[in-house]
Amino acid sequence: MKRVSIVLTIMILLFSGCGGDKDRDGKPDAPKAQSGKPEKPAQEKSELPPRLQQAVKAGRISAEQARQIMARTAGGGDKPLVRLGTAARGEIRTHLVLNGTVEPERSVDVYARLAAYVKEVVREEGSRVNNGDILARLDDTEISISHQQARIQLEQARLTLEEEKNNFQRNQELKENELISEMDFQASEARYRQARLEYENKTENFKNLDLQLNYTRIRAPVSGFVTQRLIEVGDRVTANQHVYTVEDFSPLLIRVFVPAADIGKLQSGMNAEISSDTLPGRAFTGRIKLINPRIDVQSGTVKVTIEVNDSSLTLKPGMFVEVNIVTRSRQDALIVPRTAVLYQRNQVLVFLFQDGKAVATPVTVGVTEDDRVEITDGLKEGDTIIVQGAEVLKDGAEVNVLK
Repeated sequence: MKRVSIVLTIMILLFSGCGGDKDRDGKPDAPKAQSGKPEKPAQEKSELPPRLQQAVKAGRISAEQARQIMARTAGGGDKPLVRLGTAARGEIRTHLVLNGTVEPERSVDVYARLAAYVKEVVREEGSRVNNGDILARLDDTEISISHQQARIQLEQARLTLEEEKNNFQRNQELKENELISEMDFQASEARYRQARLEYENKTENFKNLDLQLNYTRIRAPVSGFVTQRLIEVGDRVTANQHVYTVEDFSPLLIRVFVPAADIGKLQSGMNAEISSDTLPGRAFTGRIKLINPRIDVQSGTVKVTIEVNDSSLTLKPGMFVEVNIVTRSRQDALIVPRTAVLYQRNQVLVFLFQDGKAVATPVTVGVTEDDRVEITDGLKEGDTIIVQGAEVLKDGAEVNVLK
């Protein structure tokens, strides 16, 4: 019996000493860390607050700035970091930005008036011409001969007419004195009328050939620049063939299409600023010349014509441009940065900085221009406001100012 008791005691002691899942205090061992990727910090898992999301969506701050703001405010009791600004007075304007293409005031196609060979090209593309300047000459050999013959025939007809006229006048006197018969007088009158008709016929024939001779010289119908030359020396052109294009660049025109809802903001004579990506840093001044009274049914827009005078000829027809029209201007407006203005539910807020705290202040906004906003009520000139970091603030929160 003693042996059995001793054996049982030894077995109990052995089993009690093999419990490896408890520490010295009798508590179970802590579970081992699982292998694999470490869990992401809680800050990375959390999403941006609604106000920050709205600020990013509205373009007031970037996504990176929003993450920086979250990082600054995630540190327990640390105060949010903000940047300050001042409400100041200045000029602010509203703009209507449109796009269009530069066009010449007039673009005239020049046509040959008769069939002939091209004898000489006088003006090339890019040449500055005045109304009536010769652009090209056509071969005029045959027409010149006919013109000379017509001139001689006209002179002969004129001499015959003068002779018959004198005879008729002399016969009138003889008839009054009853020195010639009625038959002779009528014959004299008929010859005079025939000579007059012949002269008129030769005159019209000469005019026609003179015109044909003039048509051999192709002329510019308007003042401007030659933008197309479609003939070469030796070509045979036909009547009504397009041979040149002349365009008038003074002034230049830009036709833009304005939404019908904005047309009431415009009126003839208003200034417009014209710029183009092809001319960086350059701006040109134009004015509204015409406003079409009709709304296009399909697009819901109104055609507006802008007139631009550019003596330097830097702006060129066909150039795509941006037209900026100032529709409203305030000379002494109270202005704050757009990042300082928060839109919450049905309220617009700006945070004032007072005694180290952010004070939410309801405001009324007016004109907005780029990244500036006019405040018409709620602030006064010189107020210190929070212009960066306001998206996560609450009214009365203590803040730290970025230097």
